[in-house]
Amino acid sequence: MSAVQPEGLRPSATREQVVAVMELLSTRLQWKHARTLISATSLHVSRGWSETLAGVREDAYSDAIWSGAFKSLASIAEQHTYVGNKRVRFFDLRDQHVESRTRILKWASGSAVSNLAGVLRQRPFSILTAPTSEARLEQYKQAAPRLIAADFLGGKLYLQYFSTRAYTHREPLDISMMTASQQRVFAEYDELIGIRTRSVPCFDTVVIDTKSELVEVRVDFQPGMTEDKATPAFQRVVGELNRVAEKFIGHVAVGVGLMNLHPAINPLYVDEKCGRVTALGFVATGKDSSSNNRGQLHRNKNKDFRRDAFHVGGKLHVDRIDPYAIGITWAAQPPKAELELEIKGNARAVYSGKLSDVTEAEIVGCTDDADFDFVTSQLLRHIKRRNK
Repeated sequence: MSAVQPEGLRPSATREQVVAVMELLSTRLQWKHARTLISATSLHVSRGWSETLAGVREDAYSDAIWSGAFKSLASIAEQHTYVGNKRVRFFDLRDQHVESRTRILKWASGSAVSNLAGVLRQRPFSILTAPTSEARLEQYKQAAPRLIAADFLGGKLYLQYFSTRAYTHREPLDISMMTASQQRVFAEYDELIGIRTRSVPCFDTVVIDTKSELVEVRVDFQPGMTEDKATPAFQRVVGELNRVAEKFIGHVAVGVGLMNLHPAINPLYVDEKCGRVTALGFVATGKDSSSNNRGQLHRNKNKDFRRDAFHVGGKLHVDRIDPYAIGITWAAQPPKAELELEIKGNARAVYSGKLSDVTEAEIVGCTDDADFDFVTSQLLRHIKRRNK
């Protein structure tokens, strides 16, 4: 809760730190997820990011609240750059030649962090001091992904890359806030939507898991926003990873082994213990009937399609259901958000009988490693891999 600042009292030195970390969070964490996390620090929250940030810049709190808020929000912000809003692809190192796989795993668990120490000493900023304003992001728009962190923890090598990408988003405009002449122009419209393109700081993460022998490439994305396709983030990050690996071990880290996630879709659908099916694209076939889905993905955040009365009733009249896209949601205890996994296949591939690989999963709602590891484990346990 905000407090009135006594006259003559200088704001705590950590106010600027709190504002800076909140500005970073505002570029990547949806307000519906951020609200409870900020409120838990005793900072006052308003109707959205803009009003809340404006309030924090003016409100006064005790040094203990400022310090506690910074410690909590800094931890959330740093974790979120590794696990929040990610499009994930997996490379199975077991598909590589044994000698190549051994060299990659040995480098990841041994000399990788020390090899990259010199690069990190030249980094322009750390994760928490990354640029967020349009002006500061400008110089990184055309630059290659920049390595800003490298750590080996729990048998995993984490490489954190920074880049800037452009996103387009739609937002409603309040006609009542316009001038009288402007209001007359739009008087016949019920709703006015503005389209804006802005630069966003992005953190793309590579994880080499030496225990499971998998490489995860986690690419940042903005839910509900359209990404500039001229910036192929996945290819750029993989290119940087392979360039570094080639330099230190004389061999690319990933090439073959990109995992097909399509085989996990139906097992996830039929696994009654695996969250709620809140998005589903499917083809239903039978002797006397067939679906005409046309690629539409059905969504309902409040129901489980496995148990939805309409869906269950329809299943009784067809021979089989072939899901080609699925979204799973897991409940969470506040202040954490629900965890969401989505795998998007293609209906046309099902109709043609030529199932193409689905190599990307979207994971949203994670605030820490435990969240992310839970979701990926739910996905990977439904995929068969070759033995070591």
